[in-house]
Amino acid sequence: MKRRVVTSEDGSRTLTLTDAEESYHSMFGALTESRHIYLGAGLEYLESTLGEKKSVRILEIGFGTGLNCLLTALYAYEHPDFSIHYTSIEKYPVTPEEIEMLDHPSLFEKTRHKAKILSAAIHGAAWEKESAVLKNMTLLKIEDDICDALPKLVDRGFNLVYFDAFAPDLQPELWSLQNFKTIFNSMECGGVLVTYSSKGTVKSTLREAGFEVSRLRGPKGKRHMVRAVKPELL
Repeated sequence: MKRRVVTSEDGSRTLTLTDAEESYHSMFGALTESRHIYLGAGLEYLESTLGEKKSVRILEIGFGTGLNCLLTALYAYEHPDFSIHYTSIEKYPVTPEEIEMLDHPSLFEKTRHKAKILSAAIHGAAWEKESAVLKNMTLLKIEDDICDALPKLVDRGFNLVYFDAFAPDLQPELWSLQNFKTIFNSMECGGVLVTYSSKGTVKSTLREAGFEVSRLRGPKGKRHMVRAVKPELL
């Protein structure tokens, strides 16, 4: 897989596949997109619904550059009473050279030192082994094809899913009904899935899998995004 580091509009860096010209994050702003979709519409929204429960189990489809994970770790650092268990699947991990060029810790002026420590912990964590990133956050990175890895996670009880795979037009197999059904079955009732894609086929497939689907305002450069919820049992 050939890729190069590029700078998005908000100054944050991401990766682009040179053969497909597909970027890992929005070129209108990698950081802006991750904050809006995965933190704002995902983690922060879910926390507001949890009541007294102070624990969340996150599944990320596509670890990519690790930016979503870093933002989540910074959130955990700022909320020490909130426990996060983070599982992420990635078939083609970023290299140490790419991590250095991406330089995500530099994006966080007020917490740059902590972001640097957390980034090192995230990218330095062994694959296939649960590691402590913080006292209140564990990370399990799985190096595998997403379609092969998902069936092995059906008993994990996730209540938040960051669906950040490559676009449906590029890798339609990742957005399949079977994958969404497997994810649905791996989630707790009331669990939330967020993704940047608001294509009609994505929304209809999520509904067919059992989710209640909402179209929300997207980040800069994208009119809409999707939040899907696994209904509570009657």
